[in-house]
Amino acid sequence: MSEKWVESYKDLKNFIVNHAEIEINANGVGIASDIRPEFYRYFDAVRVNFVKEYYAPELDKAYELGKAYADISKLVQQDMKLEAIDVGSSLSVFLLDALDSLKSVLFVPLFSLLQGKTDETRFVLDAHSAVKAFFSQSFREGYDRWCIISLLHLLSASCLWDGTPRDLDSNPHSYTEFYPGFEDDVPELQQKDRLKFAYFGRATFLVPDVLVKSEATNAYVSLKSLWYDVRWKAKLLNGNLEWLDRQQLHGKFGAYLPDMTIHLARESADELKLLADYYHMARPDILIEFMECDDWYDAKRIERIIHKNKMFTPRLGSYVISRVIVPPEAFLPPVEPVAEQPEIVLPLEIETAVEAQLPTEIAPVELVESELLETAVKTDDADNLVPPLSSLATPTQVKRLLNLSDLPDNIHVISAGYNVDALEPIVQALSQWLALQSQILNQKHEVGELQVVNNSEIGESELQQITDRGD
Repeated sequence: MSEKWVESYKDLKNFIVNHAEIEINANGVGIASDIRPEFYRYFDAVRVNFVKEYYAPELDKAYELGKAYADISKLVQQDMKLEAIDVGSSLSVFLLDALDSLKSVLFVPLFSLLQGKTDETRFVLDAHSAVKAFFSQSFREGYDRWCIISLLHLLSASCLWDGTPRDLDSNPHSYTEFYPGFEDDVPELQQKDRLKFAYFGRATFLVPDVLVKSEATNAYVSLKSLWYDVRWKAKLLNGNLEWLDRQQLHGKFGAYLPDMTIHLARESADELKLLADYYHMARPDILIEFMECDDWYDAKRIERIIHKNKMFTPRLGSYVISRVIVPPEAFLPPVEPVAEQPEIVLPLEIETAVEAQLPTEIAPVELVESELLETAVKTDDADNLVPPLSSLATPTQVKRLLNLSDLPDNIHVISAGYNVDALEPIVQALSQWLALQSQILNQKHEVGELQVVNNSEIGESELQQITDRGD
């Protein structure tokens, strides 16, 4: 590699040397206003060339994602008559211009190099670390948003509601309010014409990222991917949802969070305004796992997918949305190697003891090893017994690594790429679930039971036709 960025760095240093009005040292940076644009032209050339030289494949992936996101977000914004779709300034820049976004993380490392705080070797290490981390996070978040917006299109989403919780990291609060378990009302929903993905570190309640009326399912749908730390307790939980004990879940399975959950409601959007408080979590109808990496289906990730499916018990199962096409052979069980039968070698003391006890005048009979070795044979030392074969060490069986063939029937893998229609099975599962609810509700009406069907009233066996994987 030519390392064009090194040549650009030399040009930058020469520019600084030739302009006395530029002062850069460990104590600070001073650049005269009249030459500042020219300085940053050289400065940016270093950063741009570094990213282009080392991260060309990542840039290609980012631009492909950016185009796919732009296409679907424009369509959904028009269909829902939204003023805007706001995914946050940092992610917006990444989706719009990945090169400009990635070079931004080199601003501090390059100035540290110019100030003499680091050397070139340290700069390269810091630069790679910063770019890799930023790309990984941004690319994952970008694919997450593409999936959500694509589902809104398939759901034929119309009305949009928002019930933003209180941000406990930025808003003033008393110690009492910050203490876990502080009880309060859940924020009321407001209809919106702007879809904004809110980012929290800690907040009062967990609420949907997107809450819409779905014309495709004739129901209300909540999509939630940005999980965060929840501190307060809700005064009232909706009785139409099934609530899981978060403390028990974390105690049994660990502090895992879903990639995304989907919840349904038949009666009103208010049923879904709360998804979790400090103590409770609404059982999801569907659990989504995003897999944006090329080689995601290794044993460790598969184990985590299965683990989270057991933990959150999604009513209609889990869907793994893969950016890459998973080859069919990845779903086949691994071929078990044929174990070689070990050769049984008699310990020397056994052979000696056996031979000593054979009569010399009679020809030795053919001995069956299994019969011989299962009996302890005495040696000259009365206290020293030769152990039977069953007590000898045997090879330890090695547990094979998990692969996609080990996924249970209620975990579905969708090789979506950027094909919006590939996500249609998720919407179909929601529609079938709602149809099943309607069927049971009609049966109740026929016998005079007019109460609303609660999700928990439908047994697991009745969901089998929806959750079983057909691949």
